Amino acid sequence: MNKKVGIIYASMSGRNQRVAEYLQEKFAKLDQPTEINEVSQFDSQKLADYDGFVFVSYTYHDGQLPDESLDFFDDLQTIDLTGKCYALTGSSSIKHEHFGRALDYLDQQLNHLGALRATAILKIDLDADRADLARLDAFCQQFLDFMQLHQQQLV
Repeated sequence: MNKKVGIIYASMSGRNQRVAEYLQEKFAKLDQPTEINEVSQFDSQKLADYDGFVFVSYTYHDGQLPDESLDFFDDLQTIDLTGKCYALTGSSSIKHEHFGRALDYLDQQLNHLGALRATAILKIDLDADRADLARLDAFCQQFLDFMQLHQQQLV
């Protein structure tokens, strides 16, 4: 693949930053260039520069998007994401009534804008354990396989 995969994350406790960094390492092992950005420092127009992107986020309070993601979420309205591949993952707590709901909101928005989800949403309970890391490994491979298949269909 020629272009980079964007990894955009929102992290309050550091858990999701660690997930994003793990994804970056895994993609590197799969020979896929990436670029990692914290969401509040990311210009959403840059999504056009990527073959696909992974968004890593926690869910705030009562199932809301993190405050630092709100501008990104609003700016998505101005971008043509038709056919852009994406994946969603993030750490939350199963003790919360709305476990990982922010990812569901993002999924609805991205789908509405014509983007293509490459793999199932991966929700992680608190800190990623060994089983979660194995699921993240499979998540990365599925994402790349989907992107490659999608690009072949476009040719």
